[in-house]
Amino acid sequence: MYVEKTFTPQQLFEMVWERPVLIIAKEIGVSDVGLSKAYRKAGITLPTRGHWAKPAPKRPRRPKPPTSTTPITFHVLNVEKAVRLEPENVIKDPKMLIVPTELSDPHPSVKKCLSAARKAKELNNALVFDKTKVLNSHISRTEVDRCALLYDSLIKASESSGYTCGIGSNVSFVRVDGEELLITIQERIKRFDIPPPPPKPFKPGQRWEPDFAAMRAARFGREPIGVFSLIVDARSEVLIQKTWTDSKTGTLESKLGQILTGFVRTAASVKAQRSSDEASRRRRAEEERVRTERIDQQRRLDKLRQNLMRNLESWERAQGLRAFIQAAVEASPPGEATQMALAMWVSWATQQVELLDPLKVDQILAREIMLLRHVAKLEKEIDRLEGLRIVKFPKK
Repeated sequence: MYVEKTFTPQQLFEMVWERPVLIIAKEIGVSDVGLSKAYRKAGITLPTRGHWAKPAPKRPRRPKPPTSTTPITFHVLNVEKAVRLEPENVIKDPKMLIVPTELSDPHPSVKKCLSAARKAKELNNALVFDKTKVLNSHISRTEVDRCALLYDSLIKASESSGYTCGIGSNVSFVRVDGEELLITIQERIKRFDIPPPPPKPFKPGQRWEPDFAAMRAARFGREPIGVFSLIVDARSEVLIQKTWTDSKTGTLESKLGQILTGFVRTAASVKAQRSSDEASRRRRAEEERVRTERIDQQRRLDKLRQNLMRNLESWERAQGLRAFIQAAVEASPPGEATQMALAMWVSWATQQVELLDPLKVDQILAREIMLLRHVAKLEKEIDRLEGLRIVKFPKK
């Protein structure tokens, strides 16, 4: 039910400096507050308050347009699709929307609920069904019959429309288009203050003692007022009605058709929300992968720099040792025994210098070249992925 509308920062800049934010928000399909947040997040300067009330010659000059080229995407309601999803033809028989005044031939789940209500205990003036799978409700004992009548009419109308109603563990649900929507009926409980008990009379000469009974007395009371609300518990998109309440416009009995229509809207919204959540999850996973690749790349670069400095130090030591060997040869006395010992020492020292010199160890250079090529490939891949990223803003 939602679509994406994408604009460049330059387009949004031109729009906001030609018309007020309220008009632009209405055209896009978002709220003016959400649009202003998107502008500020993108670094676009907005006109000050009272800008459009001034004559054109007295208005401040436009600031410089933004330099960013990252597109900005808004999630807006698809009005045409929402109209097509209106389930007016789902309810084929208008008579099933009429709630009778008396309960006759109740649904099996309603029978079970009535039987459990007679045995249920009360807590804060509401029935508590312990370890009993019944229709989910939070009502007083005096409103059990009305709740059963509402549930009976709702379940029969839902099943006539092709929906499935059921009872789970402490939940009741209606399955619409493969989506399970948790439903419950709640009665509004009014809380009122209980005046404190009058103090006990104090006799002359009597020792004072604290009145613990007054301290432990209840401060608040609860009283059911008979106002019902039917609540659908489902993770859906915004702007979807999921609560219907007794009000001046009508009771729940007169809103049964609206409730059945709301079931279809909510089920479609749940599917759309799940699709949006999955897209967000994939986007976050891709961003996390790019971040991890960047961290790995930085670690490899740090390791290459450390190896570079270590190889430089080894090369400098090798050069110093070669100079030392040459100086030792030049300073040696000209004796046959001395020259033989010197030749052996020079041969051994030269071998050690060859092992120390990184330029003479082909394996080290090959490994460094391989790491450099791998880092170059990672940089190209990260640049490509960042070019595909789109800035997302929260729905409004």
